[in-house]
Amino acid sequence: MSLTAGILTVSDKCSKDPLQDTSGPALRRLLESNNFTVTQTLIVADEKPQIAKAVTGWVDKCQLIVVSGGTGLSSGDVTVEALDPLFTKKLPSLAIAMVMGSLKITPMAALSQVTAGIINHSVVVAVPGSKKGSTENLQQILGVLPHAVATANAGRSTRHLHNQQQQQQQQVGLCGCSRVDDLEATPGVVEKQLGGPVAGRARKSPYQMVPVDKALTFVLDNVQRLPAVNVQVNEIRPNMVVAASVVAQEPVPAYPASVMDGYAMVASDGPGDYRVLGASTAGSCEVSTVSSGCVVRVATGAPIPSGADAVVMVEDTQLLEADSDGEEVRVRVLAPVSPGLHIRPVGYDVRQGVELLAAGAVISGVGGEVGTLAVSGNREVMVYGTPRIAVMSSGDELADASEKSLAEGQVRDSNRPALLCALRALGCDTVDLGIVSDDPDKLADTMANALKTCHGIVTSGGVSMGERDWLRPVIEQRLQGKVVFGRVMMKPAKPTTFATIPNNRFVFALPGNPASAVVAFHMFVAPAIRKMAGYQVDKLQPIISAVLRGPELVLDTVRPEYARARICWNMGLQTWQATVLDSRQQSSRMASMADANALICLPIGSDHQRVVRDGDRVSVLVIAPPAFT
Repeated sequence: MSLTAGILTVSDKCSKDPLQDTSGPALRRLLESNNFTVTQTLIVADEKPQIAKAVTGWVDKCQLIVVSGGTGLSSGDVTVEALDPLFTKKLPSLAIAMVMGSLKITPMAALSQVTAGIINHSVVVAVPGSKKGSTENLQQILGVLPHAVATANAGRSTRHLHNQQQQQQQQVGLCGCSRVDDLEATPGVVEKQLGGPVAGRARKSPYQMVPVDKALTFVLDNVQRLPAVNVQVNEIRPNMVVAASVVAQEPVPAYPASVMDGYAMVASDGPGDYRVLGASTAGSCEVSTVSSGCVVRVATGAPIPSGADAVVMVEDTQLLEADSDGEEVRVRVLAPVSPGLHIRPVGYDVRQGVELLAAGAVISGVGGEVGTLAVSGNREVMVYGTPRIAVMSSGDELADASEKSLAEGQVRDSNRPALLCALRALGCDTVDLGIVSDDPDKLADTMANALKTCHGIVTSGGVSMGERDWLRPVIEQRLQGKVVFGRVMMKPAKPTTFATIPNNRFVFALPGNPASAVVAFHMFVAPAIRKMAGYQVDKLQPIISAVLRGPELVLDTVRPEYARARICWNMGLQTWQATVLDSRQQSSRMASMADANALICLPIGSDHQRVVRDGDRVSVLVIAPPAFT
């Protein structure tokens, strides 16, 4: 069962123009993706009476109230002053947790005067007003808010809630797939020193686990759109993005053209018998002028001779006379015609100078855009450059898919072929670096050489805590790269790593487990590629609501999970349905990705919701064209 929430935006500017509010919608998306139902939203000015009135009016309607804005240091920031007198119990630890978590991201968090407390049975938290600050602060306590709400409504005894929480944590620790200490990190510690002994490796990751949306923001902030280039029309490929507006260089048609096979004539002549002067066919016109009393035989698409203003269809005529060579001499017109009948005037299809494609338009695989460009006289078009991406698998245990047999302990490399295929589907030029052994020197040399000619590298394997997982140390110590994030709060694909390399290069180091690698690709690599290629990308898209079909899915209590599924539009029920393709969603099962075109976005489990069942509504990330049934 979801929890009810209200979002109050405090801003003088937004109260006058609600479209300026970015934090409210962002907070709503965050809460609704974590099992909250937002039932109340409002924007008020920075005035204590308005803030107090809104909050007190919601305490019987909302289990959680998030107040965004008015937490700064200026005299006009009065949210904390408005809320503090209303609290029946203050929750300073929640406020401290928000600040401490945000301080790991920016020292400016020290200037935000956040607060938290209980009013009657509602938990109320105040967060900064910016989109970034509000979501960052709320994310720091999102995992404990359901328990806080339950406690606020539990009356005098909360022992049963604490027992449930302890049992849940014990179960999580025992199952091995998600652990509470996954959230811990030891910043500043070198994960592994190249050339050092195995005993010197870190026992806990030095990389803070970041939420999915924050990780994607980091990626998009560090990947740049490629420069525009001119491409010949004959060389345009699907998924290219137009960089500058394209207009028609010529009218289409460039001359008055016949729409039918028939005879060009003077419309006012009407039905009667006429001499045939000759023929006008596509690409050739024997007669340049038609006068009253004569006609010219015309083919579909052929030029209309001067003087003619209509075409009578061949079906509406009768042959009266032909010469010895079989050429028509005289015909009878049986039906009246009107001026302009069956004639396409100059520019009828496309007017010269009209915009054909706006900047940002995506070339589809249908062919219509390219055909229109060609017919209107455009020989080349400016598009954004094509990403050139290298793909590498690392691991001593890997064997190429082409090997006839496997040695003991070997597994076939499925990640590299899958990633190469997915990159090509996005329109990338790809470079296959093959399989590289777990050797720091070989890894460094292979990657350094690839980065000389490629915009980036996508690797799989070598990013966990094993003694031969060298990818991140090689990136930092040999390639002078910066690991932007080394762990993501998601399941599967927690060890997903993104690093920047000097000269505007990057590396995505994906987990070695096959399903993890492919899921991480669609969550982070695909949006990065789209931005490089000129797409407008600022979030995971598209995400739609669908009805779950299939077995019950148990929610992870630490990380949101992305279950592989197939989404289709049910014509009879008029709704999207997401069918779980494989009840075994382990990260090692590449088969769980077969026939998948979507990822079901499962929220973190809580006391109020531990499973999603057949028929429940779920959020779905579409990763390939959906089906229709």
